[in-house]
Amino acid sequence: MVEYILGNYLVETGKINEGQLTEVVNQLDKTRVKLGLIAVAEGMMTLEQADEVNRLQSVMDKRFGDIAVEKGYLTDEQIGNLLKAQGNTYMTFVQALVNEGYIKMEEIDSVFDGYREKNSLSKTDMEVLKSDDPEVIIPIFLTPETLKYQDIIGVAVRTIIRCVDRHVYIGKATLVDNYSAKSAAVQAVEGAKGYTTAFEEKDGGLLKLASVFGQEDFGALDTDALDAVGEFLNCVNGLHASALSQKGEILELMPPELVTDEKTVAGKVCVVPVYVDNKKLVFAVTA
Repeated sequence: MVEYILGNYLVETGKINEGQLTEVVNQLDKTRVKLGLIAVAEGMMTLEQADEVNRLQSVMDKRFGDIAVEKGYLTDEQIGNLLKAQGNTYMTFVQALVNEGYIKMEEIDSVFDGYREKNSLSKTDMEVLKSDDPEVIIPIFLTPETLKYQDIIGVAVRTIIRCVDRHVYIGKATLVDNYSAKSAAVQAVEGAKGYTTAFEEKDGGLLKLASVFGQEDFGALDTDALDAVGEFLNCVNGLHASALSQKGEILELMPPELVTDEKTVAGKVCVVPVYVDNKKLVFAVTA
């Protein structure tokens, strides 16, 4: 997440170009190892236990470490050691930039101070951003009016990280009156605390999501591609509804609606830019 948020700022300010950013991100993929693989390699878990936790992640909106601790496979201390072994994405990103000669180490703080000032962030916000933890980063990009949608936005982002693109990131959320979606999947979730969500194409992000999740190289966002998006949206809402059901709040998922022309989502709608493979889509939600 942090690598593209700050990386795109470097592109905007002419410090690096898009090709160099892609190269650095690819390096991160080669160096960052999944926690399960490290745990198995270190003899902390069996391969069967790691596979079980990975399967559970597909039906639970929880991190690998949280599930492993709940199952009794790992301790909190072991998770801490594994995270240290995995490495911090921000530091790995900065090191790759320096190693490639794209930026000098002594420039880092001043360059990213420019990003902080441009986006009116506090120094604390920047430290949160450097953590690369979606749980605490997402609120930075929400306004006071959109904070009430934090839970479902968090589920959507974390599910994309697990199933589609670990480099996903979001832009600033806005609250609008009614929202007209084109080339989208829309799903109503009914109940006392029901809501409606949608994924809409903007600049190739939804097509990328459909292709990766649907495991098919869709050439265009046709009904087959949108059907894959609808299935993914159903997963997101299902995870969220399941978590709420444990609190006694019962919700029912309606079949996703595939929009090939235009559909208006009425009421106050929270609109969040989401970037998959650095390509834009929109996640919209209304209560």
